[in-house]
Amino acid sequence: MTAAKLQKSSRHYLLLFAALSMQLGYWYETKDIEPDMGIVPDVPGRAALHALTFGDDEFFFRVFAFNIQNAGDTYGRFTALRYYDFNKLYHWFNLLDELDARSNMIPSMATYYFSQTQNTADVRYVVDYLYTHSIRDVPHKWWWLIQAIYLSMHKLNDLDLAIKVAKPLQNDKVPVWAREMTAVVYEKRGEMDDAMRIMETIKDNVKDIPEADLKYMTYFAKERLKKMETMQKSGAAQTP
Repeated sequence: MTAAKLQKSSRHYLLLFAALSMQLGYWYETKDIEPDMGIVPDVPGRAALHALTFGDDEFFFRVFAFNIQNAGDTYGRFTALRYYDFNKLYHWFNLLDELDARSNMIPSMATYYFSQTQNTADVRYVVDYLYTHSIRDVPHKWWWLIQAIYLSMHKLNDLDLAIKVAKPLQNDKVPVWAREMTAVVYEKRGEMDDAMRIMETIKDNVKDIPEADLKYMTYFAKERLKKMETMQKSGAAQTP
């Protein structure tokens, strides 16, 4: 082997040794660095959010919504919902509504996924978001008020919150059966007079009520009148 070939071969080995040394050095300096294993990412400010979109709100709405949907389930892990910071989620939901308030993706995610948290108290954040999301456009978003009523009544056992959520349903552009839910909540609170008043208002002011709804309203009125009479008789019997 000539001296020129030896010199060339030595250069190759030196380059290989240098590359290997750099790789080992990089590994040694970074071996203790771990990926961010947080669950819900920090919520950016409104100005920062709109700056990141570069004018394409719809694209970034989908990117951020996808990230929130998969938060906690990255790096091959699965995180139970009870460990999520629902205060952060609530602010993320509202922030994403600023990019696209017409989409049903975020309220669907909140209702059908995040509301299943094992920490029942966190469901209040979901209800508060659904209420805020819906009252902007009740004629098109009334469905999420119905879901919020269900969560308030059956998960939180909070009838005061349920009636707050139900009141916006008294809108001429909301289906009759959905408007009747306000009367149902009043009844659950024991406020029979208010429940009857809601039903009577609907019956007197809505034209072309579907037959099924009309039958339910008639049944509701008869049954509640019976209950009211029973309560009155019971009260009279207990009076000395």
